[in-house]
Amino acid sequence: MRPIAALLALGLTALLAGCDEGGTGQGAAVTRMPALAAPAAAAAADPGAAQSVEAALNAFRTAEGLAPARANPQLAAAARLHAEDMAQNGYFSHTSRDGRSYMQRIAAQGVRSCYPVENIAWGQRDAARAMAEWQVSPGHRENMLVPGRVEYGFGRAGTVSVLILARFC
Repeated sequence: MRPIAALLALGLTALLAGCDEGGTGQGAAVTRMPALAAPAAAAAADPGAAQSVEAALNAFRTAEGLAPARANPQLAAAARLHAEDMAQNGYFSHTSRDGRSYMQRIAAQGVRSCYPVENIAWGQRDAARAMAEWQVSPGHRENMLVPGRVEYGFGRAGTVSVLILARFC
């Protein structure tokens, strides 16, 4: 396959991953990102991403008859740190390189939730595109439509996006 065709194929099959069924926090196996997307990808944050994510998430939730989710700075910190780690170190997984699950990462930020979920994406040109792709992916869609009092945090580094939602009981 020619290099340009290979890059297009990669772009068309941008990676998405939702949390595992059953909430065990033991995400999928680690995927290594190609060298083209690894360390340099972490350099630029997505300005305005937080506002576009909040608008898209809450429009989506409202259209489905759910209350809007509220931004949570601790969840945002956990999401941002995980996005940065994946982008800087060229991997893609719900499990951090140090072996922590997303539930352990949010607990380290002081969040206690009865039902946390995590969506991760890699390869989308911006946060809006990651949100759009999550909305049409069954597992990601389900995560974004968690009922009840829900708070969220979003992080992005390069082309890696992390959305954590937590229902508080």
